[in-house]
Amino acid sequence: MQTSSLKILALTVGVFFFTNNLSTSFLPVYYMEIGLSVAEIAQLLFSTFTVIGLLPIMMLKFMKNFEKIITFGILSTALFFAVLIYVKNPMILGLTYGLGIATFWPSFNLLQFRLSETRIRARTVSLFSSIIPSIASIVGPAVGGFVASTFGFPTLFTISIALYIVAFLLSRRIKFQSETHKFAIPRDKTFKIFFVSFILLGLSEAYWLAYPLFVNKISGGTFQMGLVLAASAVLICAVTFLVNWLSDIKKTRINFAIIGAVLNALWYFAIPFASTSQEIVALSLLSGFASSFSLSWFAHYGDSFSKEYYASILVMLEVGLMIGRTLNLAPTNIFISNANYTSYFTLLGLVWILIIPLYLIAKRTKINAI
Repeated sequence: MQTSSLKILALTVGVFFFTNNLSTSFLPVYYMEIGLSVAEIAQLLFSTFTVIGLLPIMMLKFMKNFEKIITFGILSTALFFAVLIYVKNPMILGLTYGLGIATFWPSFNLLQFRLSETRIRARTVSLFSSIIPSIASIVGPAVGGFVASTFGFPTLFTISIALYIVAFLLSRRIKFQSETHKFAIPRDKTFKIFFVSFILLGLSEAYWLAYPLFVNKISGGTFQMGLVLAASAVLICAVTFLVNWLSDIKKTRINFAIIGAVLNALWYFAIPFASTSQEIVALSLLSGFASSFSLSWFAHYGDSFSKEYYASILVMLEVGLMIGRTLNLAPTNIFISNANYTSYFTLLGLVWILIIPLYLIAKRTKINAI
């Protein structure tokens, strides 16, 4: 059952992530095109982050089959793109967008943990959280950029809705398990270290608004932007699985996470100086190595707690990210409103440096994971 469900999950998220890359990468460009200001987009994202952080806690408390929520997550993501065609209100868009993410990601992450084993967890996580999305992003942005520039965003969103429905139908074949444990947070130093790290990781994210706008600015249009993102994905995909395979074999996940933090900081310090599409693609190799090493921390998270805590800790992961992402809206308003990408990316690079001491503390406390 586990192997069969894992294969169906792979197929489901393959279609899901292809569709995501087809359209989601261009959302900031679309928001600007329909007349939203950076402040209004920040309002939209605040609504999104609030739903992502709080809704999964309520669902876990009141729903027995938490894994099955992934099917609703896919369907509600399709609903967001239907709303997107007709609605321009930032609050409504943010709440609808948050509903899709909040009902997809916690259950998807839970399935990754439950359907994988410790000895291959980093490889499984890299397959579902990086390899499949990266492969999907090789073709998705290029196709999405062509459709958006040729036929317009409504056509692109309509195609996305149809593909999300395909992913929804596939997801119904996964054999889900009922949740046997109620919401419970581990009350120890280990969890506190992870939780603070997720706040900082949420604060360090740039892909919600700043990075897509930066790439669009440098590349000069949606079609060219799609090609740049696709070329970058080829390089990222090439290194991810190898790095996480080594993480499983060498059992040095915290060391790998530290390397990932250093590489992420270097990428953020370097990216503002990119002035051509070719330079962005070249720097994506550094970004690819950074994300590959960084995923070891997520695999380490799964191995640091017993299975009865899986649903709860994944819900709290979203809460930590929500806090960090919300804090990120302040520098987004300050710097991106003025197109000051250098200061914004430099600040996020410094946040990655702040994450390193947490990893070192985790290493010293000898968290019981491989």
